[in-house]
Amino acid sequence: MFKQPAIEFTTMPLARPVRLPGWALMLLVLVYLLPGNLGHGPWRGDDLINIAASAEMLRSGSWLMPHLAGTPVFDASPLHYWLGALFGGLLGWLLPLHDAIRLASVTALFGGLWALQQAARELLPQDDKGHAALLLSLGTLGLVVHAHESQAQITLLASLCGMLWACARMARQARSSGLMAGAFCAACFLAGGLAGLWLSVPMWLATLWSVRRRPRGDSRAPLRSGDYLPGALLALLLISAWPLLLYLRDPLLLDVWWHQQWLNLNPQFNGKRLSTLFGLLSWFAWPLWPVAAWALWHRRAQLGQLGFVLPLTALLCALSLILSSAASRPASILPVLPGLVLLAAGELSRLRRGASNWLNWFGIITFSLLGIFIWFAWSALHLGWPVAMGRNVTRLAPGFLAQISVWSICVATALSAMWLLAIWRVPRFALRGALFWALGVTLTWGLLTTLWLDWFDYDRNYAPIMARISRDAASQQSGCVLGLGTGATQLAAFDYFTKLSVFSYSSKDERCNLVLSYASARNKLRAPDGDWQLLWRVEKGRGRIQEQFALYRRER
Repeated sequence: MFKQPAIEFTTMPLARPVRLPGWALMLLVLVYLLPGNLGHGPWRGDDLINIAASAEMLRSGSWLMPHLAGTPVFDASPLHYWLGALFGGLLGWLLPLHDAIRLASVTALFGGLWALQQAARELLPQDDKGHAALLLSLGTLGLVVHAHESQAQITLLASLCGMLWACARMARQARSSGLMAGAFCAACFLAGGLAGLWLSVPMWLATLWSVRRRPRGDSRAPLRSGDYLPGALLALLLISAWPLLLYLRDPLLLDVWWHQQWLNLNPQFNGKRLSTLFGLLSWFAWPLWPVAAWALWHRRAQLGQLGFVLPLTALLCALSLILSSAASRPASILPVLPGLVLLAAGELSRLRRGASNWLNWFGIITFSLLGIFIWFAWSALHLGWPVAMGRNVTRLAPGFLAQISVWSICVATALSAMWLLAIWRVPRFALRGALFWALGVTLTWGLLTTLWLDWFDYDRNYAPIMARISRDAASQQSGCVLGLGTGATQLAAFDYFTKLSVFSYSSKDERCNLVLSYASARNKLRAPDGDWQLLWRVEKGRGRIQEQFALYRRER
């Protein structure tokens, strides 16, 4: 049966068609995903927190609620930690546990990119179909860092991509797509809680509305309730299963989790917050948002079609959630990407020649300069030239001892050579700009995670400090530490790297003989009250990323 495209185009492409080999795209995705996810310890922030929570789930066998150092994490949902614990259990014998856990995010994002590619093929009529969506996703600036850490928002992002795929194919295969939508809707809830439902349910409703409005002359049978009710029942069953099990285990846990979910959705509008978030969006979603904005304007007469209704609904739901409730940090912006990718992919191969050339050459020049800068900075640190740059780089990580790795140099050289070969050999075609953005992001990240991996690991890995604290605790015959100014990241470090218990500091607490004082950025490091002797003090980084640690011993 003839398949009517979800978006109709009347303008002709401006460049000859070039078919990208599937194996080459697969290789590009693997080169994008694997470097930086393997070969280093947990890094401070979300990476360490999520790895520690998954490791504790695996160690304790308590899978209903994520815990960190024995304390429930009430603002989290369990799906990401289930996947992390599962990969840790399956591959922990082959890889370091943190690398095995981090592969859960790799697998989730790989599946999400594939689902987004399939959604584009359902919605877009061009010959390149899903290739544009895949390349635009890989070339997005905001995705690259979070794609290379254990990140719960990546699991939510992958679930949203799956939901888009299910909704996109609903006009063609209503019943099976409804069951898929029910499963992915439940995955969104298990990955993001009530926020996941806010992001996914409106997409489903908008799709049903759009599909039921089929134009005259459409030969397909009308959508009946029997086509989507099984999917709705499946979603209801899967969504209610985990809260029910948690209620049977501990009703108080469910009550506190539910309360925290509503707090997370509490609107928090103010002018300063809006300006911060819009500034964050401007670079995070680059180069998606200019192309998507042009698509909405250029195809404004077709906004009622499913190819626009579905990504627009996804985008508006994500923006409303971020602007009203999400924290002002980059990871919270990830849900806006799928909708923007689909909007931009529909217009990418139809851009005017000037805009297409600008996107292409801007990407080539930007990433070529970035690559040159990374090589010069590496030379300054390891070879001492340029001298001024070497002093600045050394100041950012005091105490770091640079060592030259022949393997890293070979891999980085190969990546740079392939970039130059691509500039020389890739012909002009409709997706050339998107291809160079994907290649450029992959090149930049590949250079950073080969030439600079040891430098990043030195600055972001808590393992050496935790090992030092463990040795001092053993010498003081102390099985616990009081934390003064410590947060979730430091708590996760103790839980993952040591066997020490950590308690919040109190001047009246006499359980522990050691106090770890912590301060970040330019905050002043506090000293505990009473008779405490400073054992050592360490500073890491400079400026906004500066961290200070001081360990105190109780005087006897």
